[in-house]
Amino acid sequence: MESYLEYRRRIKNEGKPVKEKKVKKIKPFSDKRAAINREYYRITKPLWQGKECEIKAPGCQGRATGMHHKRGKTTVERLLNTDEMVPACTHCNLIWVEENSKASELLGFKLPRNGK
Repeated sequence: MESYLEYRRRIKNEGKPVKEKKVKKIKPFSDKRAAINREYYRITKPLWQGKECEIKAPGCQGRATGMHHKRGKTTVERLLNTDEMVPACTHCNLIWVEENSKASELLGFKLPRNGK
């Protein structure tokens, strides 16, 4: 055990020991959104799991990996509205529909969000 004088000399010569700050992680979702996401997953998983992609665009992976929302998912009501959802693979849902907006509108896979 070092004396107080030795402790003060060590601090003077070496500097005060730096305390490590605990890194606080930022939540990816708020508690409210996390609850909504759990409800969404509970509702939609039986609708797409083990089914084929209904969009079937060029480059389609064949098996559905999630749901495509025809009007988007800007509100909780639209997110949970199963009437406007289609089982889709990642390629069709995230790439083809967004890159080919006009074609997906003509085929009925994209509906206007503002109701027009």
